Amino acid sequence: MNPVTKILRLNWFLFALMAALIVSGIFFIKSATAAGDTAAALALTQQQQRWALVGLAVFLCCALIDYELVLRFAPLLFLLSVVSLVVVLVGGQTINGATSWLRLGGLVVQPAEPGKIAFILGMSWLLLVMDDYKKKFWFFILVGLVALIPAGLILKQPDLGTALVFFPVTCVIMWAAGMPRRFLALLPVGVGVGLVFAYFIVYQAWWDGTAGDLWPAGQRAGYVVAGKKAALPPDQLLKLAPAAGKKKGILPLISGGETAKKNSGVILKPYQLGRIRTFFEPDLDPLGDGWTIRQSMNTIGSGGFKGKGYVSEYGFLPKNIAYNDFIFAVIGEEVGFVGGTLFILCQSALIIGVLYVAGRARDAGGMLLCLGFAALLFAHFFQNVAMTIKVAPITGIPLPFTSYGGSFLVTCMAGMGLVQSVWIHRKNFYNH
Repeated sequence: MNPVTKILRLNWFLFALMAALIVSGIFFIKSATAAGDTAAALALTQQQQRWALVGLAVFLCCALIDYELVLRFAPLLFLLSVVSLVVVLVGGQTINGATSWLRLGGLVVQPAEPGKIAFILGMSWLLLVMDDYKKKFWFFILVGLVALIPAGLILKQPDLGTALVFFPVTCVIMWAAGMPRRFLALLPVGVGVGLVFAYFIVYQAWWDGTAGDLWPAGQRAGYVVAGKKAALPPDQLLKLAPAAGKKKGILPLISGGETAKKNSGVILKPYQLGRIRTFFEPDLDPLGDGWTIRQSMNTIGSGGFKGKGYVSEYGFLPKNIAYNDFIFAVIGEEVGFVGGTLFILCQSALIIGVLYVAGRARDAGGMLLCLGFAALLFAHFFQNVAMTIKVAPITGIPLPFTSYGGSFLVTCMAGMGLVQSVWIHRKNFYNH
């Protein structure tokens, strides 16, 4: 097939949805930055427009190349992504407390973003070439360890939200590849353990985030549970579990474990711990860790049913987060429940469209690629929207095609290009 024929065979419905989300995102970014420095706001909008043009070129390249050729180079792409993540940790640029960026000339890029596509390709390739071993438990463990390599490097930056995205993507690809259900059943068990850990250790026992305080926190969590069951008065509960007493306001909120921090590595940063605790109890620190989520919910609620229209000044959210991680709150404020619902429907239709392409793929490789990318889009979409309305803890994760950020926008457009490649080369193509 020549390039013109391939372009004519694009899935134009998916292309239109993608373009609509990108264009609307640019308008919302412009609106969200309108009350700030005019020059800086204009620069952000123009920069997003330039990234959209770069993404369009990448999209067309990925769409016109046969995805099978890309899958052949998947191990190399995955290896390069891992190397880039190591380079970031060694000599990356720190922005907003995370060493997640590399400066390439005049550009600042986030290697973790294209690494997501490389991971989907690498995982799909691995499960394809080792299909004979998918019933083996050791292979299930191997796949999990492979997934932990990029996730662990990203968590080290630290970027918890991005690292967590690899979990649902891995689960979906393993399920689609036909791994036994008894193995996959271990995955929701792991999620349950994580939730229990977050509630009893991080929230109830007031863990300080270090390895040295992990075991004492477990003991304190046991005391808290026992104390609640026994209905002990606050003074006795304080003697058994000092951290619980601190949390409930009996003592000032002072993070403990300073000695442990000096003698052991930090697993979770203080701000990450704060986000988890305020998720369970938003009023715990209303002017600190709980402030952002309260402001986000106030922003969305202020939009009402039809929204307030174009916002020329900031309402509740500060300018440094309104146009990226909390862009959905801006959407809710400006276009209200009606516009927010329409936006959610567009994002959902895009994901469903990718799933439809997966069903029309001519081989297992195309199916795995599409399903992995659909899982990536859904993980970002769900987590971003959920954290703005207190359904999930804040993790600082962007909204696909909408939030400000060149690395993520180009990554999403590259992924959509590969999905289009699967559609162009779908089964029964030559019979039409």
